[in-house]
Amino acid sequence: MAKIGSVAATVAVARRSLDNACDDLDDAVRAFPDVPGDNVMANPCLVALLLRVVVARRHLSGLELRLGAEIMGRVSTSMPQ
Repeated sequence: MAKIGSVAATVAVARRSLDNACDDLDDAVRAFPDVPGDNVMANPCLVALLLRVVVARRHLSGLELRLGAEIMGRVSTSMPQ
């Protein structure tokens, strides 16, 4: 079983990675012209940013589940039978 502190640290790094990916996506979207009725085509760079956010979110979700399982495992093993 991994140390909870180690998993929690990994979760913190993953959260920062997701925050950075979201910030980059927000910056790209803010650069779009704000003209009503205009359409925007997703170029390869925008698609890459979108995928980066999705991958970071999925990675963080998996780590959060793992951390929760680690915590629950520790709680259940420390409870008297």
